[in-house]
Amino acid sequence: MGVQRVVTIDDVSPLERWVDALNRKVELGEGLEFSAVQLARQLNEPDIASLTAFLAKLVAWGSATEFTAYTCPMSGCRKTLPSGVDPVACPFCRVTFIEEGVTPTSEQFFRLTGEISRDIRWMVVIHGMNSRAPWQEAFSWEIANLLKYSAPVLIYKYGWATYEVLFPGIHRRMAKSLGRRIRIAIGRARAANLPDRPDVIAHSFGTRLFSLVLQDPEFADLRFGRVITAGSIIRPDFDWKRHFRDGRVEAVLNHVAAKDGAVPFAVWAIPGTGPGGKVGYMAQQVLNVRNLQYGHSSFFEDQHLPALIGENGLWRSFFTRPLKPLRDDGVFVQKDAWQPPARWRIITARAGGCIAIAAVVLASLWLLKLSLCW
Repeated sequence: MGVQRVVTIDDVSPLERWVDALNRKVELGEGLEFSAVQLARQLNEPDIASLTAFLAKLVAWGSATEFTAYTCPMSGCRKTLPSGVDPVACPFCRVTFIEEGVTPTSEQFFRLTGEISRDIRWMVVIHGMNSRAPWQEAFSWEIANLLKYSAPVLIYKYGWATYEVLFPGIHRRMAKSLGRRIRIAIGRARAANLPDRPDVIAHSFGTRLFSLVLQDPEFADLRFGRVITAGSIIRPDFDWKRHFRDGRVEAVLNHVAAKDGAVPFAVWAIPGTGPGGKVGYMAQQVLNVRNLQYGHSSFFEDQHLPALIGENGLWRSFFTRPLKPLRDDGVFVQKDAWQPPARWRIITARAGGCIAIAAVVLASLWLLKLSLCW
């Protein structure tokens, strides 16, 4: 389920130390207000400028607020005055400033208001059609090496899909197998004191199977954390809103590849699918992000995957940071209504495809017969 790494002090970056310290404050509900100088003193951090810049990021992310606080100027006190009160006197040393001819000193303070970071505790990865998916092993390795903890990764492999993709009944059967496997994994996660909501990455036909798990009443008890769909063949009008409302998913990132040549054909060949990985999802709760350079499987290529899950990478940020401020240059909102092609057009296209395939098979058999005769 993962390789446990031994982490030493030298392995921990300043950013990780800051995040851990602030998370402890949030968990304990103590020391939630401080200045950058005070926090630097607590952490023995000499780089106050970088720490201040990090705190400013927390404000932008919605995890903290910034306000002006005042400090008592009396040498025997120097305490921070309560916020929201006119700084005319110190309640600690009981000095009235105007009487002493002094003024309180002002300083920018920060107040923690919510989640600083989020752990990837475990994950389900579902590959696409007819793929040995070596990226899954690479992904597991990257997770184990890039993150400071071991994140178990369940790689669900449903085998090579061929003619099965043409039949919705087989889709549902494959989805039931996936759902039951996830249920077993959730039970094991609970036994290991892990959260019972796995994060999910699904690609191509794997997105179709995951959407069917969400729709199947048999798996209504399954809950998921944050979900990434890449090269998705889920319909753009899929009812994500209902699954958010019912608590089935925490968040969804739909990574769209502008140069994806496979997704647009899915609706013509695979029943129940659509070009979600090309045009985006219509649900406002979903974060659609388009990469102008990616093709159908570019996300998992060696030159792209490490960047996506590395420090400040889009996928890693989605899994580990507060959602409110998460933005990327490719973020877009799918506002246009999507309609599938007319049924008669789909039937005609599929019939034509079947005829073409049959013609190729017959031609191959005829050529084989000729070669045997010679």
